[in-house]
Amino acid sequence: MRTHRLASAVVVATAALALATAAIAFDGVMPVPPGGPHIFAPGPRSLGLQGPQANPSSVGDFAGTVALAYVKGRAIGGDGHRFVMLNDMRIMSGDYVAADGSRHHGSFAFI
Repeated sequence: MRTHRLASAVVVATAALALATAAIAFDGVMPVPPGGPHIFAPGPRSLGLQGPQANPSSVGDFAGTVALAYVKGRAIGGDGHRFVMLNDMRIMSGDYVAADGSRHHGSFAFI
């Protein structure tokens, strides 16, 4: 139990640091989402994901670095109902093309 709390604290601290960096780096021009109705989930097909070649970015027309983590844990809802939570978190930094066609550099977090 203590290990899970420590791991959760590390993940939250890393995400907060990434968001603070992104707030400074983002120039305010919104990127275009990737094509299609959803965001891709790279990873082993045996786990129900889309394979290792799936695009990990949640930004369309993006060239840069992406860090991706899948997080699974137990949670309790506001109504007291217990459930298993499955999430993914992504941090991206690089160049992208905005909806108006202009080129920009930015850092993003998708939690």
